Amino acid sequence: MFFHTLYFIPIYFGTLLLFAAGGFELCVLGLLAGVLPASERMERLFQRLIQRHLAFFHWWCDLTRLVHVRYHGFETNPAGGRVLVANHPAMIDITCLLARLPGALCIFKPAIRRNPVLGAAARCAGYLGSDGGHDLVRNAAEKTAAGHTLVIFPEGTRTPPGEDLLPFKPGFVLIARRARVPIQLVRITTDSDLLAKGAAWWRLPRLPARVEVTAGPLIPTDTAASTTELVQDIEAWFRAPAPGAAFRRALGRHQS
Repeated sequence: MFFHTLYFIPIYFGTLLLFAAGGFELCVLGLLAGVLPASERMERLFQRLIQRHLAFFHWWCDLTRLVHVRYHGFETNPAGGRVLVANHPAMIDITCLLARLPGALCIFKPAIRRNPVLGAAARCAGYLGSDGGHDLVRNAAEKTAAGHTLVIFPEGTRTPPGEDLLPFKPGFVLIARRARVPIQLVRITTDSDLLAKGAAWWRLPRLPARVEVTAGPLIPTDTAASTTELVQDIEAWFRAPAPGAAFRRALGRHQS
């Protein structure tokens, strides 16, 4: 145990510094690009830059045995827009998804705008602030209809360790229906408290961390189900021990 801890202390804190350095680099590029007019081409450029930075970050985490991420069902990325919804056990979840999904967007908390490591690059990539209200739904639907994958955590925050999922907010269904795109379900599991809610980042978590990212069913939104019913059935998929069968039974009640 002593040598285990001795190995991971410098690796863990060094990796946090590596992430901050990469984010700061992107932020500087974002500030420089801020003098140019916003455009779709600029957004896609920064989406690709962020994706490649995060792919390198996870390569490093795997090389150093800090975090092992395994993807299931991500062998291909289907063409066209979709709303990807996932549960949210830890802060690292979004990096796992964006590292695997070129051209993906996400919705960030307003405080990110002022973050010196992440703010400028997030704006240049076209990421959306969660304080947008009706404008958020409209803008997110427009970008998703144009072919982007929009990543959303419908709980709105990380799930507290050892507790049930928080109730899902309905915005992701409203966006998908307005954009006329399907909803991709993704289940994330981890055996570590790495960057979990309530866990201090400066305390060494359980390492190595293992993360499983599993693509679930692709859900059509042009069904007879109401928005509330569809949200409830998708939430049931995440809560159910046998999610596939449970969801198919629930969704079948609403198919026209």
